[in-house]
Amino acid sequence: MKPLQDYATSIIFAPKLDGLYLVGVGVRKKSIISIYAVSMYSSPKVLNAVSSFPPGKQHKREAAAGLQNAARSFSYQSSMTSFVLEMVYKVDAKTIASAIADSVKPRYDGSISDVEVLKSLIFEGVNSKGGVATKGTVFRFDCSEEGVSVSVNESMQGTARYRGMGSAFVDVFMDGNHVSPTLVDSCLDTWSGVDLS
Repeated sequence: MKPLQDYATSIIFAPKLDGLYLVGVGVRKKSIISIYAVSMYSSPKVLNAVSSFPPGKQHKREAAAGLQNAARSFSYQSSMTSFVLEMVYKVDAKTIASAIADSVKPRYDGSISDVEVLKSLIFEGVNSKGGVATKGTVFRFDCSEEGVSVSVNESMQGTARYRGMGSAFVDVFMDGNHVSPTLVDSCLDTWSGVDLS
């Protein structure tokens, strides 16, 4: 296990996070502007799902599907997938909260009001830090069967406790329309074909 660097932003993420393993890193861009660096942490089950595929483009689609399925399926073997986002571009509370919530909304089968709770947790977290997610602001989203827990700069904001929301949040970064292609590529490049025995 070693730290990984997102090369677009030069941000380095630690190899472990509270017992979870760093799966990959990437960047979220809006047109040509880098908004935040992102990392995904999860269980050995997720690492195994990727490592079972040989490296290279030939199996990329199947490997990406295996990665998504393992990261979004919660069980006693793999109870959580976490995303850590570090801002590299200044964004106000309303904009970042809306952007993340709007990405979750079409992927979530529950009520829109559930997503509003998630949005509110993000908004209040940024508001408590001055109302702006400045460069260096760190968000953490812990996704589980229970829902999504939100922290801003290591300050726990609360949990949107809705079944299915954790999987929907994972899909924002892992499904076919993911918001950070470099994150998926990093996960596959780092773990495909790796012997974990």
